[in-house]
Amino acid sequence: MSRAAERALPVYLQTLKQSENLGEEVLADQQQIVELDKRRQATREAIRAVRREKEARKMWVMMGDEFVKVEKGTLQDWLESDQSVLDKEIDSVRDGLKEKVQALKRLEGEEIPRGFFLNSMSKDELSNISSVGRVKERYLDDIDE
Repeated sequence: MSRAAERALPVYLQTLKQSENLGEEVLADQQQIVELDKRRQATREAIRAVRREKEARKMWVMMGDEFVKVEKGTLQDWLESDQSVLDKEIDSVRDGLKEKVQALKRLEGEEIPRGFFLNSMSKDELSNISSVGRVKERYLDDIDE
């Protein structure tokens, strides 16, 4: 083995080790997102079930190993709070995942695709866009008349 190869081997092994570690972290984060999304879906189903129940003022809920009877409004507040926490946690893991994927691509010498760090639009932004579209349609209808 040449001297250049002997010097490059530790660098190559270190890069390979970092790449393997990042790959494992990416897979772990993806699995965590799947698990959190399952919990979020279950919470969403529970919220809908509570809203559909018209007659009950109190409802039974399992907390840990016990069943507890709770006011319907309180239960709904708890579930919506849990939903909010889960949404934030999923967003946090996704943001970290993007950074890890970016670092992994850099280690592998790949180019990061354009638009990789785009963020989805909020409900307010989407409603603003749709309201602008309706105003434009009305304006164009007025011109046609």
